[in-house]
Order: sequence, then structure tokens, then C-alpha cells
Amino acid sequence: MAVVKKIIFFLLLIFLFTSLTRSFFEYRKNLQFYQEYKQSYEKEKKNNLTLKTEILKKSDLNEIEKTIRNKLNLSKPNEMAVIIPNPTATPTPAISPTLPVYQQWWRLYFP
Repeated sequence: MAVVKKIIFFLLLIFLFTSLTRSFFEYRKNLQFYQEYKQSYEKEKKNNLTLKTEILKKSDLNEIEKTIRNKLNLSKPNEMAVIIPNPTATPTPAISPTLPVYQQWWRLYFP
């Protein structure tokens, strides 16, 4: 009878231990999901704020006027336009091939 009680107690202990480990791993998985979801939410919240700010900026009358004037190259009265020319590309110097030493001596003495 004592052996049967020990076996039942041992099986109950194994059952409880496996249940505890399963619950622990499930808790960690859910915690990781929560953290990823929270990070995604914060990222989208920031993106939403940026987009709302951009909408306000685009709908401002002064900003619209400035954009139109810049695209059409217009200026207001009493405003001076400064036109900066595009920079020219600098030519790359031609690299002369280096001659072997014996040819350099030959050209020095026999031009």
C-alpha cells in the first residue's frame, strides 16, 4: 500500500511539474508577443503623428504658396531672387602610363 501511494505521489508530482513548465513557456511566449505588439503599436503611433504633422504642414497656406513659388521660379514684390548656377564637373587628369626603368633610360640618352 505504501508503494502504491509513493507511485501515485510521484505521478502526481510529474504531472504538476510538466503543467508548470508548459505554463511557464506559454507565459514567456505570450510576454514576447505582447512586447513585440507594444513596439509595433508605438512605431505606428509615431508614424501616425508624423503623418498628421505633414498633413498640417501641407495644408498651411504659407507653405503651399512657398512651394508653388519655388516650383514656378516666381518671387514676391520687393523680393530678390538669387540664382546659383549648377557646379561644373571637374575633369579628371589623364594618367600617363609609367614606362619601365630601362625604357626611361633609353629615352633619356636616345631621344
